[in-house]
Amino acid sequence: MNYKASQMSQSKKPDADASRSKKIRQKRIGDQLRRLYDDVTNEPVPDEFLSLLEQADKSSKQK
Repeated sequence: MNYKASQMSQSKKPDADASRSKKIRQKRIGDQLRRLYDDVTNEPVPDEFLSLLEQADKSSKQK
């Protein structure tokens, strides 16, 4: 391999490593957020909030 080709292949490796590292971090963050919010989505909606939603529906239908 000539000098220039050697430099090009070496310069691409850090970019590939950085890209792979970024993807791993993004996946880890996504996994952690899913774990956190999966619990929240399984919780029941509070009665007060349901009442507010019903009031908002009624007022929007009257307009």
